[in-house]
Amino acid sequence: MEDQHQEQSASRHLLNFREQALGTGVRAMDDGRLDIEFDEHRPWSHQPIVEKPRPVAPVPEGEETFPLRLNVVVQVVGSRGDIQPFIAMGKELKKHGHRVRLATHLAFRKDVNEAGLEFFNIGGNHEELMAFMVQNPGLIPGIHTIRTGKVQQRRREMKDIFSGCWRSCFETGDGTDLHYTSETQSTGAIDYVMKPFVADVIIANPPCFAHLSCAEKMGVPLNIMFTMPWSPTQAFPHPLANIRSGSTRPSAANFASYGIVEVMMWEGLGDLINRFRRRELGLNPLDAVRAPSIVHRLRVPYTYLWSPALLPKPHDWSENIDVCGFQTLSSGSDYQPPADLEDFIKAGDPPIYIGFGSIVVDDPERLTKILFEAVYQTGQRALISKGWGKIGSGVDKVPDNIFLIGNCPHDWLFRHVSCVVHHGGAGTTAAGLLLSRPTVIVPFFGDQPFWGHIVAQAGAGPMPVPYKRLTPDRLATAIMQALEPQTREHAEEVGQNMRLETGVQNAVRSFHGHLDADNLRCSVCSDRPAVWWIRHSHIKLSAFAASILLHTGHIQSRDIILYRAQEYDTNREPRGPLSAIAEVLYGVATDLIVTTVRMPSAIASIFPGSHQGLVRDEYKGREWAMEHFAECLSTHQNTELYHGTGDNEHPTWSHALNQGNAVAPTHSTKRQVQEEVPSESSAGIHAETDMEQVEQERRDKDRSKRKQTLRETKYRATRFAKHILVYTIVLPTDLTLSISKGLHNLPKLYHDRTVENIPKVIGIKSGFRAAKKELVQGFYQGATGLIKQPVQGFEVEGGKGLLKGIGKGIGGVLFKPVAGICGLVGFPLDGFHKKLRRSLAKSKSKEIIRLRITQGIEEMCAASPEERREVIRIWHQLCENRS
Repeated sequence: MEDQHQEQSASRHLLNFREQALGTGVRAMDDGRLDIEFDEHRPWSHQPIVEKPRPVAPVPEGEETFPLRLNVVVQVVGSRGDIQPFIAMGKELKKHGHRVRLATHLAFRKDVNEAGLEFFNIGGNHEELMAFMVQNPGLIPGIHTIRTGKVQQRRREMKDIFSGCWRSCFETGDGTDLHYTSETQSTGAIDYVMKPFVADVIIANPPCFAHLSCAEKMGVPLNIMFTMPWSPTQAFPHPLANIRSGSTRPSAANFASYGIVEVMMWEGLGDLINRFRRRELGLNPLDAVRAPSIVHRLRVPYTYLWSPALLPKPHDWSENIDVCGFQTLSSGSDYQPPADLEDFIKAGDPPIYIGFGSIVVDDPERLTKILFEAVYQTGQRALISKGWGKIGSGVDKVPDNIFLIGNCPHDWLFRHVSCVVHHGGAGTTAAGLLLSRPTVIVPFFGDQPFWGHIVAQAGAGPMPVPYKRLTPDRLATAIMQALEPQTREHAEEVGQNMRLETGVQNAVRSFHGHLDADNLRCSVCSDRPAVWWIRHSHIKLSAFAASILLHTGHIQSRDIILYRAQEYDTNREPRGPLSAIAEVLYGVATDLIVTTVRMPSAIASIFPGSHQGLVRDEYKGREWAMEHFAECLSTHQNTELYHGTGDNEHPTWSHALNQGNAVAPTHSTKRQVQEEVPSESSAGIHAETDMEQVEQERRDKDRSKRKQTLRETKYRATRFAKHILVYTIVLPTDLTLSISKGLHNLPKLYHDRTVENIPKVIGIKSGFRAAKKELVQGFYQGATGLIKQPVQGFEVEGGKGLLKGIGKGIGGVLFKPVAGICGLVGFPLDGFHKKLRRSLAKSKSKEIIRLRITQGIEEMCAASPEERREVIRIWHQLCENRS
């Protein structure tokens, strides 16, 4: 009921927002993009730092490019054209020894497995997604779509996708719970379904939207990859924007279009993302002030998968952004076309190709008639792909100059055609241009006119013909323009340059180049990634090394925690006290509205029966696995197994670990547990059992139900009290913490170079430590700055610098101690607030810990005695060097 009410509220908000947006200088066009008109008198003060493009450094063939073997999860939302580039790149990553899990829609499971990669289902109905995007190609859905409830359905689907992306980071299996046949065994599907997986790094495309939140929760590096530009630049506008800037400089208008589009996206999905962050991850919510640009502010690496020969890297993109080339997936040389297709190709001049891939069209019969008529007007022969849009359905007779084809590898097909007509996907564009085929793009979605314009600017095709404006005459005209000799020459020139590129290899080099190997590697085993962190000595350990050292007693389980290789600070960091107060007021207003909406359902959730089932795992110790690690190993008495000889009569280490009844089960394990619990009918009652015993069992059963009801009510009431406490302390927490941070950062505005980073808070203890550090540091720097600042200024600029230093010193005395005083309240409250947030979320820390332990035990059992002794030897050497 709560989710339904919130979805209805979101739809009403979206309808109001659409009406407001269309009444300003931003309006939705027929092709789904935003038409943005800039005021010619508006000043543009933001100028990005211009840096020279950094080419991806070539690596000699056969030379290792990365020393570690990582668990890589690749999260992709989109059509088949969006998935295929990542399949090609995933195969290359696998060649470098990485374990690659491609998390996407269920419809592409077969394609992923046939490529030898691991598949994970993140949910989302691909056909419904494509149909929705065809009907609503831009950021703002049509009024009809909003009023018919399709937006609510789309939001529920996105909620499932967010959850699926999060589960893909750690859940064992492929997320489907489907039955596996003997056909899947040849692809190795059974092996990866049973093998534990915890991500060491995340690769994602922007439409996932949950990628940064998952990386922040896991503490692992994130690399965003896409076939469309998503980073602000002066060179060209956002693909979803059409710029009309008047006398404003085009570069400024282009740059601003990215911010406008991101704000519009956040308006549509921001509440859904924050609900995901709160409920499933226990992270603080984001607000509209910092959320739209947060990925760019954190300098998350971007790897763009298009050809620099077609669209070079802009000069104002920094070194965390690469343009690597198209990712082409070869089908191999063993493809044998059907006899009738081969006969058609040989029967005359090379035909044109028309296909729209996995696009689901709303009226396939109408589109079929348009295509047939356009081909007739050109006088050409044509191969038309049926695709997912069911082109050709409802047609009694296909013209002799047209051949309808099913699935066919592009790299074979395009060798036999004269030009390519498609919907605008980067993969099809790459396949056509690589073979120097002129390209006609019929964009279905708001972002796809972008590639049509780029291809047209290169002279390799005509201007794009939007699907909503498609007519036989327009398509025929575009095809004839593509077949002109000049267009063919330009396509040949682009194709020659693209054939010199190694896009797949460059993308993997870019991925490796953005990773810090030293930060990721184990301190003992330098060829393995670190997954554990020793609290006091700050030593990083791999799952393998930690298992051996724990078993031999060199370290204790209480001394290690999960290692976080990458931190993403998504908290507010205001530039001054005024901006701090403004952000607080905005955040409080937003939280107040959300709290008011949720209050009735939250109160109702206290009473029994309001929810079916109880999350009983939360009653168990969160760190059970680590506390019982030594105990699990000590129960195994087979010393020969430890030395690598093996004995089938004894359980394995991982089996011993899984015997713990407090381990949080996975989805498949939960089903097994439910099957093992005897039902009332299967329990049976012995024929000689008297009525008194039966009555006693009935009373015991009723008593057990009452206890469970009371426990559930207590659990819900406790959670409700925590929610109330969270919203009670949010104002004093935000106010004191934001003012403290604002005063802390205020000296930066007058170029005080002594300002240090704000202490990080993750819990109550770290909150008190941060408060102490900020207070001591504030008074110390404020007092010493009266002398240090003038001295440093005089050394740099003489008398002028002396005066500046005196001013900076006085400012430090006024602001820095006050920042420390405000932090005495703000930082501890922030720690308490974060602890409450985590307790209310569906924490998976225990399951991740269990999987890491299982991984380590399996690696320890598979290692030789020499490898285990080497770990202990390096450990002793490491301890001696530190002592």
